[in-house]
Amino acid sequence: MINIRGLNKWFGKHQVLHDIEFHVDKNEVVVIIGSSGSGKSTLLRCINFFEIAQEGMIQIDGKTITSKTKNLHLIRQEVGMVFQHFNLFPHKTVLENVMEGLTQVKKVPLKMAKEEGLSLLDKVNMQDKADTYPAMISGGQKQRVAIARALAMNPKIMLFDEPTSALDPELVGEVLKVMKNLADDGMTMVVVTHEMGFAKEVADRIVYMDEGKIVEEGTPEEIFERPLNERTKEFISQIL
Repeated sequence: MINIRGLNKWFGKHQVLHDIEFHVDKNEVVVIIGSSGSGKSTLLRCINFFEIAQEGMIQIDGKTITSKTKNLHLIRQEVGMVFQHFNLFPHKTVLENVMEGLTQVKKVPLKMAKEEGLSLLDKVNMQDKADTYPAMISGGQKQRVAIARALAMNPKIMLFDEPTSALDPELVGEVLKVMKNLADDGMTMVVVTHEMGFAKEVADRIVYMDEGKIVEEGTPEEIFERPLNERTKEFISQIL
């Protein structure tokens, strides 16, 4: 579903990604871990072309994509993204937030969009808040709405950029539960997170990044219990 070769990215003179080789198979859950500033979020943003890498190849579902690709917006619809901050429209209800992409981008008729929106809210256990405004719900609930909004575009791949890091600790579990359910349903997912319990339980593969490079990857058991690289060993020893 995702195939990246030789990806290099600079911000000015500072290189933030170094020769990234990265792939994700269909229905696979890949969790990217590493210290802050290691390039995890930048890699995720390059996959969805929120950031443009200066060198390298990105393929999504077998198609080579560049910033000059025709109908790039249609390809981006296949890659849903959930951010650290929820970015909900404050003047729209929970349901209207989920419906926005359906009506404005996919041009789904209003009645059908409402039905689909309610179904998606039910999927993230937020249907009872459909008519509520974002200011009236918790951070965890907002993030679940953000997940429903991303799912509304019927993406083939879901990217999660530290989706729980802005939440109070007691709200983290409800968001991770929704993500686990998506994984169980076979959604192809790439998750940048500091939630190591989630990584151990849900990931098919763990990728450890440091200083803009992929240092090591393997199964959760391999990375957490038998890391090979000294930098990986040091990172794991600090977080577990």
